[in-house]
Amino acid sequence: MPSEPLIKVGDVLRLRAEDWAFGNGPVAMRISHLRHGHDVPQVTMIAVMGTFVAGPRTGQMMLLSVFKHALRRPGVVERDGRPVITTEQ
Repeated sequence: MPSEPLIKVGDVLRLRAEDWAFGNGPVAMRISHLRHGHDVPQVTMIAVMGTFVAGPRTGQMMLLSVFKHALRRPGVVERDGRPVITTEQ
């Protein structure tokens, strides 16, 4: 049985400042495009494009580089309105 991807288009990420490169605060973003890094195991970051869904930047689109280890923390990735709970891979 194939495993679920770490993240995919449509997921919502709820990130802390330390979860993304040059993070200056928490963000909530709905992913619209996976740019690079998601399919290369040895890469430590994934570049994602998405739209902010909460906070003062709501509606703005941005490209972020997100640390893969942060995406494995429970509650960071939401899929279909529910948190995705993953284990260390």
